[in-house]
Amino acid sequence: MEKILLVEDDAAIVGSLSLLLKQHGFSVSSAGGQQAALALLGRERFDLMLLDVSLPDGSGFAVCAAARAKSPELPVIFLTACDEEMSVVAGLDMGAEDYVTKPFRPLELLSRI
Repeated sequence: MEKILLVEDDAAIVGSLSLLLKQHGFSVSSAGGQQAALALLGRERFDLMLLDVSLPDGSGFAVCAAARAKSPELPVIFLTACDEEMSVVAGLDMGAEDYVTKPFRPLELLSRI
């Protein structure tokens, strides 16, 4: 079973996306902010990280950089409301596999995963 770390502060998105992912055979851990995400990354190994850019206590970009430093092979998909071109470019230049903007289509996200 593949383990996904979902870094998202919107509880509704965490609930519905976690349910969808679990229904499709994934194990999901979630973190509501930068510090919680970094703590989980320090304790567990994940097969994929879904990452919001705007977090209440920091930045998804900082989480991505820390994850890349620890596990360069960890795939990252940014899942965020920020659709500004510079943000998309920054995420992809950091090595993210994809950058999906909200609102997103759940089945399309599954296909990207």
